[in-house]
Amino acid sequence: MLSYQNMFIGLLLLFCCYATYTDLRERKIKNFCSYGAIYAGILCQVISVLSGNSPLLGSITTFLGGFVIVLALYWFGIFAAGDAKLVWGASLLMPVGLFAEANAFAQYTPTTLVINIFVPYCLILVVYLCIKTKMQQKWQAFIQIFQREDVHKGIFDLIFRLIFLLGLRQLVMLSLSWLGIELGLWYQLLAVFSLYFILSYYVKKFGLERVRNYVVCVVMIGLMIITTPWTLSAWSAAYVPLLKIYFVYIAIFFFVSQFIHNLDTMVLDREISISDLKEGMVPAEQIVRIKGDDGEVTYSKQGFALPNVLNSNIVLGTLPGGVSKEKAAELKQLSEDGKFEDFDNRIRIQRSLRFAPMICLGVILTILCRGPFFTFFQ
Repeated sequence: MLSYQNMFIGLLLLFCCYATYTDLRERKIKNFCSYGAIYAGILCQVISVLSGNSPLLGSITTFLGGFVIVLALYWFGIFAAGDAKLVWGASLLMPVGLFAEANAFAQYTPTTLVINIFVPYCLILVVYLCIKTKMQQKWQAFIQIFQREDVHKGIFDLIFRLIFLLGLRQLVMLSLSWLGIELGLWYQLLAVFSLYFILSYYVKKFGLERVRNYVVCVVMIGLMIITTPWTLSAWSAAYVPLLKIYFVYIAIFFFVSQFIHNLDTMVLDREISISDLKEGMVPAEQIVRIKGDDGEVTYSKQGFALPNVLNSNIVLGTLPGGVSKEKAAELKQLSEDGKFEDFDNRIRIQRSLRFAPMICLGVILTILCRGPFFTFFQ
């Protein structure tokens, strides 16, 4: 590996170790650390292009694709702002030569880094919760998945989302073919999922779920039938990759995530009065502002969800960064004004999560395994 690449690896580890130190001690990642990683990462990509070790398109894809991925993770409340910036910088600082012998999927550093961060984190969390809970609690957590009032609605919504996703895939492929553009499988999936998440956001924002389910999905089914040859191999080649990803998504984010959340609620959550809310506490529930047709404003407490940081009606979200001093003061004032009496002025909070150590672990795994950590065992 070239000397400048070793230098950037050392710089990346230095940024990650310092971010871990400040996150554990002060519950924050310093801006000069996260922005320093981004600026150094951009410099790393420029040097890689100028030295001929990376094609210009590859560096641009890493830059823009990494930004889109961390923005989505921040948007859905999985990353705090500092975490997102540090991960983006880390994905840019990974030298291209590090993955020279890896397969095409492993060479895309943003996805590899995210895998190496979240999979170990989830494994550690699951093991911890399983150790801390009794068998009776595990069974209760499983039963609670199917006792939710909206479980049937959620399952049907997943089916409509799947049809919408498969139809978008065919629409994107037809559009690329018409424009004469050829993309590899992973770039196709990136384009499809990016469009899917953007459209899903606007569907939810403007309340167009019925239009999507009963109009757009019907059109999508017709499009797939008309444009896909009626052979098993043709349908398999066109839709099986997306089906596999989506079924994994359903298993993880619908059933497993609900099971782990139920266990997490039993072990790690506690309920407090909003008057006792302090800076840095991480809510396990959302408080949403609801505006009636008559202009009257009420407040509703909802369970844990991946929030949209652009939704101004979410008064208190489940963002991992915790409650700010100003937000805590605002909520206490609303509580004193009697706005939260419908839920007795109480809210559940969870243990504050320091995510920088997991980012540091993900970076180390990426460097050592030169790709997703599970490829080390192959």
